[in-house]
Amino acid sequence: VFVIPELATILFDLPSAGFVPIANMAVFDGQAVLQPSGETLLNIEHLWNRPGEERDASQVFPNPLLVLTDERLNKPSGCEGCPVANDEKFVDIRYTVDEDLLQQILRFTDENGHLTLAHHTEFLKERIMDSRENHFFLLSEESQEVAAGQYTLPVLILGEDVADFSFAPASNIEGLWRFFRFPEGYAPRSVRFGDAFDPIEYERFRQENNEHNLEVVHEALEAPLPTKEEKTKLRGAIK
Repeated sequence: VFVIPELATILFDLPSAGFVPIANMAVFDGQAVLQPSGETLLNIEHLWNRPGEERDASQVFPNPLLVLTDERLNKPSGCEGCPVANDEKFVDIRYTVDEDLLQQILRFTDENGHLTLAHHTEFLKERIMDSRENHFFLLSEESQEVAAGQYTLPVLILGEDVADFSFAPASNIEGLWRFFRFPEGYAPRSVRFGDAFDPIEYERFRQENNEHNLEVVHEALEAPLPTKEEKTKLRGAIK
């Protein structure tokens, strides 16, 4: 399991320290098993299993507590014909990419076929504002930091420019979410561009945008909720 942080440096040109929490969560989420030897191993088939480090306000998965509807929580005792469990719905909501959420991020695609960090930050704000309409929504301090980083990651790792880290082909990002695969021929910038790539500037850019996203998270959690008309007008203006 703790090879994951080392792979972050190899695959994404990112510091390993940022991925230690993800390795810890793999243990806490039951994706890893402590061996008698003391070594912690991860079943590779479970690597993308959910729930994982991505929780409420995910980019492409519905919030898990959406299964806890008022109807299900308040069904009368002995209700004839009422469902007795949420198992199937819960598994579906936690393991299946939501097409509507995916299209919500893809709608930002610009005329050059790119998605930018600014697009992802705007979507992060929308996801939180939408989620707040459900009174079971919960975004812990840890999850706020996870969300801030995750809405930065796709553009960073899938971008193809040596010096501009702010955009990536939308097709690369869609492929990541639909198939959990990198595009054919993928290699980190340090491999593709060699000495022309500046890892220090890359890390500065990542940290700066993570901090900005965290500020957006805090603002979105406290901002007044928009009306349905305001929400429709805002999303229509983006298209």
